[in-house]
Amino acid sequence: MRLTKFTVLLLLLSVISFNTLEAQVKTTSKNWKSPTFTIDVAPSFVLPIQESRGNNIGEFFSFKNYGTKVGFGAMFNFKFGLGREGQYRPYITLGYSQMQGKDNNTAYIGNNIINTRYPFYGDSIPTPGAGSSEIILRIPHIGVGFEYAVTKADKKKRMWYPFFGVEFLASVITGIYRQTSNNAPAANTPGVETGYTIKSDLRVGVGAGLGAAFRFGKSFGLSVGGKYKLFNLIGKKSDVLNEVNKMNLLDKSAPDLNSNLSKDRNMGSLEFYIGLTIFMGKTKK
Repeated sequence: MRLTKFTVLLLLLSVISFNTLEAQVKTTSKNWKSPTFTIDVAPSFVLPIQESRGNNIGEFFSFKNYGTKVGFGAMFNFKFGLGREGQYRPYITLGYSQMQGKDNNTAYIGNNIINTRYPFYGDSIPTPGAGSSEIILRIPHIGVGFEYAVTKADKKKRMWYPFFGVEFLASVITGIYRQTSNNAPAANTPGVETGYTIKSDLRVGVGAGLGAAFRFGKSFGLSVGGKYKLFNLIGKKSDVLNEVNKMNLLDKSAPDLNSNLSKDRNMGSLEFYIGLTIFMGKTKK
């Protein structure tokens, strides 16, 4: 009888110890606090919108838009978690966006050279010819932003949380148009690819986005989301350039330079990303 009581007592102690240990393991592995620092490294698919996007590259030369259709990019974000749950998150962002378009049937500068002022006088635009062409806009940018993380979405475990925010961006916008003309004058090297530089210029813009972070461990996970970016909200400018095979960004309305340049061209994009996220530190609550 004494042995039976001792055995029951031993079993009870074992169950209690096991439950306590299991609770500790769950707490250690699953019940995480919010990070105080978050680092995102994410590639992105870039969809040109507004006047970034065009039906063809010819619309770039008629100043309707920039003639791009698709693109790619990447971003690096360093976020600071403020508040008892790290829900307020100012951040610094470094990014690169590239938008491009291609035409396998047309060279939009038929004589293969720009050696007078650009944009041309009056309503003149380059005369196209047979050939192929490509336009690429490159936009490295740096910015500061603010996000709100909905830490209550997974209040107990905090293994995932959605977030949304806004940002200010400073961008250096540059690019290149290149073509292979089949019918250019012999002096202008027909059949050989020629490049035309879109000179770099500084613009200030804004962005807004939303996404979600998923934690696969205390220190790592992934983030997915989307952002709208308007790169040239402030600083639009158009002026004449007299350099061979070079042109300015020409994003501000200036019908006095060329009557086709009758409206501002806003350079916007939608960017969808998925990437690695690193979590560091932990909040008080």
